[in-house]
Amino acid sequence: MANGWTGNILRVNLTTGNITLEDSSKFKSFVGGMGFGYKIMYDEVPPGTKPFDEANKLVFATGPLTGSGAPCSSRVNITSLSTFTKGNLVVDAHMGGFFAAQMKFAGYDVIIIEGKAKSPVWLNIKDDKVSLEKADFLWGKGTRATTEEICRLTSPETCVAA
Repeated sequence: MANGWTGNILRVNLTTGNITLEDSSKFKSFVGGMGFGYKIMYDEVPPGTKPFDEANKLVFATGPLTGSGAPCSSRVNITSLSTFTKGNLVVDAHMGGFFAAQMKFAGYDVIIIEGKAKSPVWLNIKDDKVSLEKADFLWGKGTRATTEEICRLTSPETCVAA
């Protein structure tokens, strides 16, 4: 992780099932999570896109201090179109905990989720292995139950964004 960046964007297309790795260096001037998220949404989501359209994105983005051990630096910014604002504005939310640092340690500055899956799936990232797993058994569960079930399947130390 040179100068706070891994240099990688993980792009997950739920429609096709394709999982690709891209260079994140073109976004360095946007500083971090919020800048990455808004720039990706601006560049890639066409005007008039609705929140549940296949063209929308869900962007998880970290900053240069994420994973550094600096106080309060394990944060991830999540950017997408709002279902609640008039005009479905681009909005962002921030999440603390271990998820952001683990995302960076796995080798990703940004994770872009796009498209629509035909059936429920969850994204499994274990070091450099990334896969989409069937999630029918998770459908309809709340955040806590989903997190507990994924941790039971993987490891109690698993970091989950649900």
